[in-house]
Amino acid sequence: MKVKVLQNVFIVAVAVFVITTMVALFIEYRYVSSEQEKEFREQAEYMSDLISASGTDVLKKVGSTEDIRLRVTVVSVDGTVAYDSQEDAAKLPNHADHEEVAEAFKDGKGESKRYSETLGRTTYNYAVKLADGRVLRVSQECFTVWQLTIRLLYPMAIMLVLVLVFSGVIAARISRKVTEPINAIDPANPELRDAYPELQPLIRRIQAQNRQLYEQMNELKEEHKKQDTMRREFTANVSHELKTPLTSISGYAEILGAGMVEEKDVTRFAGKIHDEAQRLITLVGDIIKLSQLDDKDEAILASEPVDLYHVSEEMMSVLSDAAAAKHVNVFLSGTHEVVPGSPQIIGEMVYNLIDNAIKYNNENGRVQVTVENDGDGAILIVHDNGIGIPRAELPRVFERFYRVDKSHSKEIGGTGLGLSIVKHGAAFHGATVQLDSELGMGTKITLRFPKKASGDNADSAEVTAEQPETT
Repeated sequence: MKVKVLQNVFIVAVAVFVITTMVALFIEYRYVSSEQEKEFREQAEYMSDLISASGTDVLKKVGSTEDIRLRVTVVSVDGTVAYDSQEDAAKLPNHADHEEVAEAFKDGKGESKRYSETLGRTTYNYAVKLADGRVLRVSQECFTVWQLTIRLLYPMAIMLVLVLVFSGVIAARISRKVTEPINAIDPANPELRDAYPELQPLIRRIQAQNRQLYEQMNELKEEHKKQDTMRREFTANVSHELKTPLTSISGYAEILGAGMVEEKDVTRFAGKIHDEAQRLITLVGDIIKLSQLDDKDEAILASEPVDLYHVSEEMMSVLSDAAAAKHVNVFLSGTHEVVPGSPQIIGEMVYNLIDNAIKYNNENGRVQVTVENDGDGAILIVHDNGIGIPRAELPRVFERFYRVDKSHSKEIGGTGLGLSIVKHGAAFHGATVQLDSELGMGTKITLRFPKKASGDNADSAEVTAEQPETT
């Protein structure tokens, strides 16, 4: 910043010096020219009086005087040159048409300024009509701006050096006064430093940024605490969920290995081991799916057109035995709506929604799956008339391993990760999840896909949980 201030002050100083010098030269030139012409006219009047008193012979003395740089010319009434102090009068052309001569014949006096081809320079000419009718003209080289500049070149150079030195000193002082208060500002506590008024906007901006950083740091800390809590809960839940089937498998296997089971019960014990192993496999599979979604695994996130109606048909077919075992009727209606996305993820989402609707339903219950388009995008609705969810539990049902009725979780089955997979899958596709449920009345979950679904900038799905009014 100091260098910038020094540069600017130097530039301003030099610019002011140049402009001031040009103005001064112009004024000086006008003044010198005016004084020169005034003195010149006085000399011409004096010579005119001298000629009237002593005759034209005095011109020879004037023309030969070395300290007077005048060209003296006498023009006859007919315009011919009778005398010239610097040139042969006989060789000079008729001067009757010269501006100053013509004015002198007419008005008694005349003047002009023009380039003289004879002398090869610009001259000032002044003519006076003599008593005998002839015209006396005196000419002298004009004092030009360049001549004046050359005469003043040395003092101007001295002045320029003085200006540069002075401006350097001033610039150093100014830069120090400008930068010292800025450098002394404590970014953590800018308000503790007294500064000139021009720095107040900067101080206020630093304060605002400090507040923003403080808020962001607090948010990050809270988020870190939240993530840490979720990680611990997830680890504890995974440990618990894994431990339960492994304990059962180990217990049944130990009993079988000890020969404590009768021949007729071996099949039943083997079935128990198989069921627990399948439960363990399902749990591990769901954990892997969530991990792939969190890490954006390209293997399962490859995007292609997906027909929601066709996917729903497939998942209903896969779950047909589960629905039949609980005597739940599953219906599908709507239209073939195609969205861009991962077939594997969307398939898992639809599977978990229909699976939950069957599991948490009543005997002889009903599940309605609807695929439609409301103009803003494709919609998938899974609506059941099952046990429903208590109002207080609605905000938490999308958490990993969370179950509304923990006491019957083993009877109902599942891993507690189904709705969490739905939430993360919706986030990837830029979809929203809406949950409507009432205890004893059933549950309705709506997935809304945008017209152009993309999960590149979606970290989390928008999830809303509402309790419908009782009708």
